Amino acid sequence: MPSTPFSAAAFPVVARLFGGAASALWMAAVAAAEPTGLTDGRILDDTRVIGISISLPAADWEALRNESRDAGKVFRGDTTSPFTWRRADIVIDGVPIGSVGIRKKGLFGSLDSATPSLLVDFNRFVDQDPVDGLGRLTLNNNKQDRSLVSQSIAYRVFRAAGLAAPRVGFAAVTVNDEPLGIYSNVESIRKPFLRRSFGDGSGMLVEGTINDIVPESLDRLEVQGANQPRDRARLEELATLLASPDPLDLDKLSGLVDLDDFFTFWAVEALLNVWDGYTANQNNYFAYASPTDGLFRFIPWGADATLGQAPGFGGPFAGRRTPPPVAAQAALPNRLYFTPGMADRYRHRLEALLAAVWREEELLAEVDRLERLLSPVLGPRQAGAPEAMESVRDFIRRRRGELTTAFETWPAAAPATWRRPMTSTPLGTATGSFAATYREGAVDDVPAPELDIALVLGGESVVLKDAEASVSTFMFPGFGGGGARREPSPAATGDAPPPPGPADESPISVVLSGKRADDGKPIALNLFLDRRLVRDSADPVSVSGMVTEGISGIGIPGLMPMRTISGTFTPVERGLTPGERLGGTFTLEITQTRGGLMTQAPMKKPEAAEARPADTEPPAP
Repeated sequence: MPSTPFSAAAFPVVARLFGGAASALWMAAVAAAEPTGLTDGRILDDTRVIGISISLPAADWEALRNESRDAGKVFRGDTTSPFTWRRADIVIDGVPIGSVGIRKKGLFGSLDSATPSLLVDFNRFVDQDPVDGLGRLTLNNNKQDRSLVSQSIAYRVFRAAGLAAPRVGFAAVTVNDEPLGIYSNVESIRKPFLRRSFGDGSGMLVEGTINDIVPESLDRLEVQGANQPRDRARLEELATLLASPDPLDLDKLSGLVDLDDFFTFWAVEALLNVWDGYTANQNNYFAYASPTDGLFRFIPWGADATLGQAPGFGGPFAGRRTPPPVAAQAALPNRLYFTPGMADRYRHRLEALLAAVWREEELLAEVDRLERLLSPVLGPRQAGAPEAMESVRDFIRRRRGELTTAFETWPAAAPATWRRPMTSTPLGTATGSFAATYREGAVDDVPAPELDIALVLGGESVVLKDAEASVSTFMFPGFGGGGARREPSPAATGDAPPPPGPADESPISVVLSGKRADDGKPIALNLFLDRRLVRDSADPVSVSGMVTEGISGIGIPGLMPMRTISGTFTPVERGLTPGERLGGTFTLEITQTRGGLMTQAPMKKPEAAEARPADTEPPAP
């Protein structure tokens, strides 16, 4: 094999010394001299932690990590990626690859400026095929999975049930020599995956993000491979059928969806408590129509908040209750569940999965194995992983008993109808400035907060009395439980507060509140700020949040619309520890959202199922 003048380990040094153009030439020489030896099996091998080192100009990295989403756009249904592809060089498991594309990824729960989730596209800028069986990498930062193992185990269960699901490896990721921690390297749902799973990758692939397959949200679905007019027509036919007020036509449905495959997918999502997936939240899913038979089959995605890693069975907006035995917020499972015979068919499929794939001892042994693999290489940010792994073990041990108890009073209740997709309209604006002392625990003898705000809602100016601002640590657990978990505060322990730094990722909560001067009704703007950006960024910092009025929560599902905030904050004072001052100016847009999370139908049981014994085998369509 021809030798090269530099080893793979020397590549980051070469890149920094000679710049992008020279390093690209060197990389081309390396590629021409010897094959990489990289394969999908090597990269996705879950018995080892591989190293992934990324190099790109420092200014590009800062711009990439600081990109964010406009919450207002997302809640208006626009989930298209706002993130920019940038050119980088990468070393994967000791093998250098030049001129790849890299960008940030995530919706809300995994977004992070300190340790962003990343996509790596080998062919974005150069026509190359350096990894046999993979065209890109999906590197998840595990922000929503404190255990680091729920994705690996969840997709393992999906595959054991006979479903197509991605493989997961582990990588210690560094960017420009900055260690970011252990990432889950999740197999991307692209043509190589489709060819491996279905034998053909040329079919139509539909990706759903907080949207359903119904007519009003079809244009928000990301569709690839719909090369023939009939492809799109089949998707529209399915959407029309699911939204029809008529009884569900199972014959037509079985000509569009592989129902046996879907019942398994549906039951596994409930078994694993995939609260942020398709059946429970109209989110994080793919549906693939193979050209062989044209039937849609669902592919799981976003399993980083499963197996007890969510704060409640319904995610961030639910209480701590036992995960339900059936999820039916989405149109397809909801229509099926209330079709005669289908609730029992679902139950029998779930019971079969409990017997065939829910093998507690094997699953617990897998958690133990992954803990032995990952614990020696955990960084400070992920020091709580072993504790979270114990939560996964607890879920595995108790899940069979929870479902067995639910079967005793079958059928289980489910939402009476499927959830309408989100629709949003502009509601108002808020501009002004604030300054307040950061509070965490008891902080005495501090200057009074300052707040100057011009608030407009529904076209009318809102005058506030008793207006004030407060700053504290955002203690909300995050979308999926991976956000703001913290150790006891320094104020509570009597210790001196540690200096702010990358290890402290908890968001900052700013509350601008007062009472309407006309009727005295309380109103508050609850703002959430990225701690690292407030500390380091020279540019205005993106803001997200909620408006609450007369209540303490974000809204009343089904009765009160959600009012979301997006905008910017320009820091003037940057105090980030108790007793320091934080302040600056803000420019905010307020959007009113209906549907989605704010449309929760009352629970009911399928009437037809109530009349049959629970152990009666239902007819298959």
